[in-house]
Amino acid sequence: MPRLLARFLKCMNTVEVETLLAQEAPLFLPVGTLEAHGRHLPVGTDTICAEKIAEELSINLQGAVAPPLEYGITNVLAQTSPASFFPEELFEQFFEQIVENFYKQGFKTIVIINGHGGNRDALKRVVRRTTRRHPIAISVINWWLLSEKFVEPVFKTGTGGHAAIEETSVMLHFCPTLVDPDNYSSTTDDYVPEDGIWLYPPPGEVLLNQHGQGQPIFDCGKAADFVELVIKDLTNRLQHWLNSIKRLQGGLRP
Repeated sequence: MPRLLARFLKCMNTVEVETLLAQEAPLFLPVGTLEAHGRHLPVGTDTICAEKIAEELSINLQGAVAPPLEYGITNVLAQTSPASFFPEELFEQFFEQIVENFYKQGFKTIVIINGHGGNRDALKRVVRRTTRRHPIAISVINWWLLSEKFVEPVFKTGTGGHAAIEETSVMLHFCPTLVDPDNYSSTTDDYVPEDGIWLYPPPGEVLLNQHGQGQPIFDCGKAADFVELVIKDLTNRLQHWLNSIKRLQGGLRP
């Protein structure tokens, strides 16, 4: 039996959207940023990964994928072109209005798939404010953090970081033509940030947690195994959450 395709909100007509709302289907909202990801990955990696993961989860959980927000809060790599220069307050206001509008139009369950660490604090504030105002269920998935437990079993190395093994593997699985292994060099690209010295821009764009651990590995087979584990884990977590919401006798409360 062929695998179902993801449903994209921007490609749906109003009849299809009304059906989606009647089913109380979850809406998956990807968010990333524009920033350098080493010399082997595209600058839109954060958004691409978030959108691809959102597509897989939307199929598994019978939802739809909203258009992604590709401009986030770039900090450490803000001086490396191209980078999003979204002021934090403006990003929060804009993203909060997106969520607010989807709620007003009938979407009561929104799953934010975040692909960029610089967005995390702002997204947390948005979610807290929104759930205090409305009876809405919101989840924020920082996928790369939840994926770390699968790195050692699959790749036999420690966790990576930015533009490292996690992001490289997801890109290699979903968009192999956008990955250029020949451009990567551990000597020039790797850097382990230290709290005692802040460097803007850093001397390398592959930001590792530890020296010699979690570097990009260009193995399509292992990348597929890694992605399968990540998607299965995220699906199970979200399914449990969605089921728990249905158990609330009085419904959601702001």
